[in-house]
Amino acid sequence: PPQTLSKSAQKRKLRLERLKEHRKQKDKQKKGNRKARDPSPEHVSKRARVEGEKEHLRRSLTSLPKVVIDCAYTHLMSDKEVNKTRSQVQRCYSLLKRTDLRTFHLHLGNLDTTSPLYQSFVEKTDGFDAMSMTVFTESVFERFSPSDLVYLSPDADEPLSKISPASVYVIGGLVDDNIKRRATLGRCEGEGVRTVRLPIQEHFERPNHKQCVLTINQVFEALLCVHNGTTWREALERIMPKRKGLLS
Repeated sequence: PPQTLSKSAQKRKLRLERLKEHRKQKDKQKKGNRKARDPSPEHVSKRARVEGEKEHLRRSLTSLPKVVIDCAYTHLMSDKEVNKTRSQVQRCYSLLKRTDLRTFHLHLGNLDTTSPLYQSFVEKTDGFDAMSMTVFTESVFERFSPSDLVYLSPDADEPLSKISPASVYVIGGLVDDNIKRRATLGRCEGEGVRTVRLPIQEHFERPNHKQCVLTINQVFEALLCVHNGTTWREALERIMPKRKGLLS
């Protein structure tokens, strides 16, 4: 059976509990007085940062150039790869929150509402419908003039040298864990669209094909870095820190 406290012990315990509660209320009152007198700089900073990010994202809708993630490759991907694609697109969107950077107008193209990728966005991305980007269902080749399009593909011959506000840059929305060669290049054949690759071969010593295949968000970040004045070498070194063979 539990040991019964003596009357003096009970009184001492009660005094300690009352003292503890009194101190707790006093600390709470002091904290409230401090907030009323001088709001926490950290709290204000966080609120200001979030509002700044939202405004920056809203401004991105009128920014140039336009960057489109072409979501026409869902049929080539497993459910796991589709989920990875969604995650990589979200990382691209997060980069647009950087208020210290000039931004892009992000588009998701060929994203049919019946596709597994669209369903993944709806189910797993909070506020997807309210995100500051343009989503359309038609093909990128129908939405934009072929003469304005610059389609990035690791299989292209021409390296991308500079970024022009007048162009529309297209990144294949494809995660291919087994690397499907010529998937993006083959899609552009017969469309009269210029295809380019990131200048990895010009900055890395004899890279193999696997080294030239980057994630969606890596390609997006490289474009964003160069758009903000970074050299290709610096941009590639930033997004490919573990790749060896960077030319001096």
